[in-house]
Amino acid sequence: MYMEDYLNQLLDKFNEYKSIVNYCMEYIFEDDSVISFKLKQTDFPHLLGLHKLIDIPIIRQFNDKNNLVIGAKYINSKIKNQELLTENIIKRSIYFPDIEVRFNSFSKDNILTMSYTDVIVDFNASLIGSNLKAKYILFEKKKQGYNHLCVAEDGNGKKYAESFFHDSTDLYLRNQKTIKVKNIRVYDNFGDLYLEDVLL
Repeated sequence: MYMEDYLNQLLDKFNEYKSIVNYCMEYIFEDDSVISFKLKQTDFPHLLGLHKLIDIPIIRQFNDKNNLVIGAKYINSKIKNQELLTENIIKRSIYFPDIEVRFNSFSKDNILTMSYTDVIVDFNASLIGSNLKAKYILFEKKKQGYNHLCVAEDGNGKKYAESFFHDSTDLYLRNQKTIKVKNIRVYDNFGDLYLEDVLL
């Protein structure tokens, strides 16, 4: 057996995320508007930033909009079976440093954090030349920089978690419209209240 069969943080992070799949996140803002979305298993590759590792053949196929076979489910199956995508493989990518902080800070606790105190509403990606589709970015100040949870809308207006990352600067917050988060509720996959925090 290869060492990567024993040490595979990529698989560990996938399994940890899988434990909160179908949890519903609900955020009430200070203006009483509400957003809610479910954590989907197929969100995992993008949340972790794997799409940025374009020197890995399977990721190039995943990024190809014309490829109808290599989607998020396929990527997740390769992670699960430790085929073509393992911690060792992604860390050998020359682009891994671009997602290293995101990879290291990705955890169930950071996704479910009850300390997102503020939210960017109607995020304007063009201000920083970003490709994010997010309409909302929930953020929290850390000792060095910010954690960001990006929420986008699909063509039917359904919200989904687009990206999670840490940035050591306030780049994504500058000149954006922000409001306070008043209340956070997390419901488990049975619809029962799992966590609640009143911030205001």
